[in-house]
Amino acid sequence: MKITKIDTITIGLPFENPGPESSFVIADKNILNSLLIRIETDKGIVGWGESFGYLSIETTKAALDSMIIPQLIGKNIESRNDIELINKELQLKLHLFGRYGITMFALSGIDIALWDILGKAENKSIAELLGGLKIESLTAYASLFLYDDSEATSKVSLKAKNEGYEIIKLHENTMAPIQASRTAIGDTALMVDVNCVWSEEHMEEIKNTLKEAKLYWLEEPIWPPENYSGLSKLREQGFTIASGENACTSYQFEQMISNKAADILQPSVTKVGGISEMIKISTLKKNNCRVVPHSPYFGPGFVASLQVIGALTPESEIERLYIDLKADLYGGVSNIDQNGKILIPNGPGLGIEPNLDIIEKYRRNS
Repeated sequence: MKITKIDTITIGLPFENPGPESSFVIADKNILNSLLIRIETDKGIVGWGESFGYLSIETTKAALDSMIIPQLIGKNIESRNDIELINKELQLKLHLFGRYGITMFALSGIDIALWDILGKAENKSIAELLGGLKIESLTAYASLFLYDDSEATSKVSLKAKNEGYEIIKLHENTMAPIQASRTAIGDTALMVDVNCVWSEEHMEEIKNTLKEAKLYWLEEPIWPPENYSGLSKLREQGFTIASGENACTSYQFEQMISNKAADILQPSVTKVGGISEMIKISTLKKNNCRVVPHSPYFGPGFVASLQVIGALTPESEIERLYIDLKADLYGGVSNIDQNGKILIPNGPGLGIEPNLDIIEKYRRNS
């Protein structure tokens, strides 16, 4: 089975924000942009992937179109070994242009699509290819936008709780919204993702207030994200530290583990190197760390995360960006059930096919 055609497709899915307008960089005027990859084979099998996007979409798309796709046409896909060889070959050829960041975002989307193809060819889900599902559904946490407003943050947090989420994640970096959310949701588990904006000195000033919030975890609190010694110190002070969404390849996660920089490892399948790299991360000696993949998107990257977690890290929760999608590629697969769980689809490949009508209606490039 040979690769005959690869398309990159940008789509913009409309959504409703449950809170006020937000400056969160992942969306633009209530449109969530995604970069999809469609790989077609000479057997008529089509695989879907997703590369990390947001503000990087056009750059990642250019890397795919100019550097990567021309090298893939005609490649054979018959086995897991073929995917591993392609992944290794591309990483080796392209390392001069960056081992991390845009190059790996692009390769991640390709890798996801190749695994989708292999699963469909063998009539197995990706989870089955990885040894089978260990769990059928995952506890979801509501991942809120950054509001920087105490009243808005508390209201949206309570709304998510009342809808069935048992874990709430904020993206706030000041104390008042964090405190307001804690008050609003009572004993419900609360996470805070700071997106690396605090310094170690500032952490010293606010650490007691943060401890009063009784956080389930504190995510990427300090700059830069690879400040492993600083993260290790925070762990020693009693914080449960989550980190890794900015890391690429298993090597960076191995460094995090060896430096005792995190309790929660957060590889993102659309950034880290795809499913192949997620497999490598799952086999690392973790020294009591848990792997909880980062997944604030709704395309093939999200359903790939479900497959990987279900097979390799079933103790993980799943991140669900807390918005109301007005156009859904997967017909509500990312929605929670009455128990706050998200079911893992079990069809071939990624488990479910995207809605082609939605792609056509909301695509942003030819």
